[in-house]
Amino acid sequence: MTVNQDTNLKTDRVMNPIATKLRKLREIYGYPQEYVAFQLGVSQAAYSKKETGRTELSLTVLQQVSSLYNISLVDLTNLNMQDLLIMAVRQQ
Repeated sequence: MTVNQDTNLKTDRVMNPIATKLRKLREIYGYPQEYVAFQLGVSQAAYSKKETGRTELSLTVLQQVSSLYNISLVDLTNLNMQDLLIMAVRQQ
């Protein structure tokens, strides 16, 4: 394994904080990935890649997710994980 390959492996393991928020929100709401993917108009595999940070999150996707979970885009992007999850639990 080369140094570049090792660096890429380490980078791949680092989660995007917003992607992690998407996964946690989905888990709090009890939605399977298939349901969220359907709401976003993508396949489950495509949504899984977004949730794990393997593909970029577009502004459109972030807006759709914000709407699905009834949170503002500003809160989704700016709140820390703990505060966002507390707000999500209280909204249920």
